[in-house]
Amino acid sequence: MKRSLLAAAAAALILAVPNVASAADYDDAAYFQFADRMEQTLDKRWDGDAGYYKLGGGGVEPMANSMLLLTHAVAAMKGHEGPSRNDARARALAARLVHPGGPYVTKPTVGQIHAPGWVNSMSGRGFQHLVFDAEVVDGLVYAYRARKELDLPESTVEGIRDAIHRTARGKFWRYPTIRLNQVNWYSLMYAADAEVTGDKTLLRRDMSLQLRRFFNEARAGNGRIGNFGPGMRFHYLPHLPLNVDKNVDSAEYANIVLTFTRFYDQARRAGMPALPAGSRSLAHEWIKRVISGYWTHSGYMNWDSGLGFDRWHQGKKFGLTQEALIGVATGAQSLLPGAEWARYSKYMLDRGFDFYARVAGRSSGGVPDPLFFDVNKVPQGVGSARLAVARVMANAARAIDAGMGSMRGTEPPALYAFDPDIGRLAVTTPKYNTAIVAVNQNAFPYGGLDLARLFDGAQEVAANVGGRPPASFGLMVRDVAGRRVAASQVGRSRVVPGVRPLTLLKAPRGVGAVSSASVGRAYAGAFTDLRATGAVSARGLLMRVTHRFTRDFIQTAWTATRRSGSARYTADVLFPSYGGKAARIVAVLRDGSSVAVGSKLVPLASVKYLWVRSERSGYVVVPVGTRPAGAGVHTIRAAAQSSDPRPGPTAAIQIARAKSFSRAALTVRITPVHDEQEAAAAAARLD
Repeated sequence: MKRSLLAAAAAALILAVPNVASAADYDDAAYFQFADRMEQTLDKRWDGDAGYYKLGGGGVEPMANSMLLLTHAVAAMKGHEGPSRNDARARALAARLVHPGGPYVTKPTVGQIHAPGWVNSMSGRGFQHLVFDAEVVDGLVYAYRARKELDLPESTVEGIRDAIHRTARGKFWRYPTIRLNQVNWYSLMYAADAEVTGDKTLLRRDMSLQLRRFFNEARAGNGRIGNFGPGMRFHYLPHLPLNVDKNVDSAEYANIVLTFTRFYDQARRAGMPALPAGSRSLAHEWIKRVISGYWTHSGYMNWDSGLGFDRWHQGKKFGLTQEALIGVATGAQSLLPGAEWARYSKYMLDRGFDFYARVAGRSSGGVPDPLFFDVNKVPQGVGSARLAVARVMANAARAIDAGMGSMRGTEPPALYAFDPDIGRLAVTTPKYNTAIVAVNQNAFPYGGLDLARLFDGAQEVAANVGGRPPASFGLMVRDVAGRRVAASQVGRSRVVPGVRPLTLLKAPRGVGAVSSASVGRAYAGAFTDLRATGAVSARGLLMRVTHRFTRDFIQTAWTATRRSGSARYTADVLFPSYGGKAARIVAVLRDGSSVAVGSKLVPLASVKYLWVRSERSGYVVVPVGTRPAGAGVHTIRAAAQSSDPRPGPTAAIQIARAKSFSRAALTVRITPVHDEQEAAAAAARLD
């Protein structure tokens, strides 16, 4: 296609938002509109002399260029006319990715040494890793399928066929070789070999063996902790002990591994035997756990990671995880717990594009920062930001090719997922999403018995990202000198067999489950009324936190009970905000007036509700039941934290002040809101 036909469209698309309603299904036109917009953010990076997009350092260029090739190829196959189609660039990219002088090497280099394969540099001098092979091959397969529409030279077609076949047949990729438990990369390579050669042996045999081993090793045995924990949480390092930090869970890697579903039905059509009944049952439970526990109605992940800041909120990992939604929606129908889970996945994928487009619209040049929500503990370069754009864009193209443009999405009901050994309770509804992570295994700094974070239904930060006291929810107790002596929002460092760090009181599944519960059942799915409780002891105090989750609001009760001693303590219940100076706390009084809350106590008896105003969202806090005598509201300033980099003031409801109390308690209801009118209406409903 001639570039001149696209120039006029380019300027309009660079800042355009896909022409779809916020909760509308994407059709092919909407997916292409999103892809066109993303391509235009990278368009100026094209180097015609080099024959590829120069996207910056960090070893991203072969993978990012492959994702651009994938998008160009789908656009050609579908006859699309727009910036995401560029046949000439696709021809140049395909040739560069398989011919001498590019990232394809026939002699081992460094890293995960093997040959042939791909390195992380377009010059052929770089590191090797299985993800470099797999992601480059994925783009090449689409180019091969579009070879006629792209008018690929026969030398390039033969180069693609030869490079993929020789790599997939190498020892590095053949069963029994495996990297940890990441069966997804191998499934992709076997499917690619079948596509370009017509030989389905690896797809039938090796993929079957990889998947059977994966599910056979779901449970502990032979010195391994197994691939899953109770509740079907994911173990990233199943060969290492349970309490290793990286084994607390990994939202990103669990989804990356689940992307094998993109190829499952293809393998079955190629003659791969169905998984045994026990393995299919595990797959049903795991998919329910993944969608309920790692995804939100906003299309973003309910994200906790055992790899901590090395992975948490990375845009480039978000692009990889979305592929699991495509696989669940279209590629593994016999493994689903029900047909509705495909429709939920479609809905969440589309909302993820809404989210990414909105963030892109706020970003310089339309390229979102490489880390979401201002997280910056482990910085990422501009190359990672551009790789994220390329991956998310390619997912729109994959969705088109998979037929998702003609699918109907279904907004999921309120969903939860519970892991009894770490006390992780993830909750997502159309109104909000949050999680409790009682045990963090020192993988990340936040956690405890309270909400680890609170986002609204559009994935704007309503309260915090992952704060610790005082930039967190929870009960905080200080001595008369102002030193903290106890807090309910402090994560435990270890899983203890038989101990319930958090107990489900009411749920469709999981009530009373303990840390030693057997692996194989997901305590996850739809709910209408979900309740949980936990307790922690410190300095003679027993602090209990009890939550009730509904579709539209959260109710939490805190109690501090004296078990020993007579020291005088001050007890505050914390309600964080986000956005630095843009955030503030407003108390709406019973007489209808409003006051800005500062360091001076506002009597709680006079307060109807609090409006916690964060930068782009917020929430109301409505006390319910008996209000403690003498209680008041004030603010506490919180410094920036690695897991909550831009906290605003924290609203603190002081339920005891320098007292030797025997019991102090508070119950509130909260729900996200966006403006004064919405706050008033929500507070009236919750009162």
